[in-house]
Amino acid sequence: MKIITNVFLIFSILLFFACSNDNDNVSESDRAQALLGQWEYQSIMTDKAVDINGDGTVNIDLFNTQEIRQCLKDNLTFFTKMGVGEKGAYAINENGLSCDDQDPYSTIEEDSYQLINNSIIQFDMRNEMRILELNRSKLQIETNDNLGGQNVIVTITFKKS
Repeated sequence: MKIITNVFLIFSILLFFACSNDNDNVSESDRAQALLGQWEYQSIMTDKAVDINGDGTVNIDLFNTQEIRQCLKDNLTFFTKMGVGEKGAYAINENGLSCDDQDPYSTIEEDSYQLINNSIIQFDMRNEMRILELNRSKLQIETNDNLGGQNVIVTITFKKS
């Protein structure tokens, strides 16, 4: 009976370590597949304080302040795979909180993309995104933009939804 208990204990320990958080990691060669899916904003930061909404207050945190309207922070970002030899499809969709005359869940931006060297998302029409971190549940990118009349680097963190 003691042998069975020891075997069970060893099996339990091995199972515990096999279920660690490392399962979220993605090898660089698997980034194209990990990028696919629906992503929602978790954080939007800039390298310089900006005043986008014109209230006279500058911020670097655009997600947890009033710099960006809530209906924009609610948007969903999609990366989808196309056929062999074709670029992927990129879209931003309204979620439940739609802005202005947009219908909830409608597509508000579309583009094509390709993943360059597993580290740069290059688009046809929008600025490229440089991947800082990508795993099965988190995507963190940085991109150049002009906000509030200033050239800034925007760092966006998405979580997979």
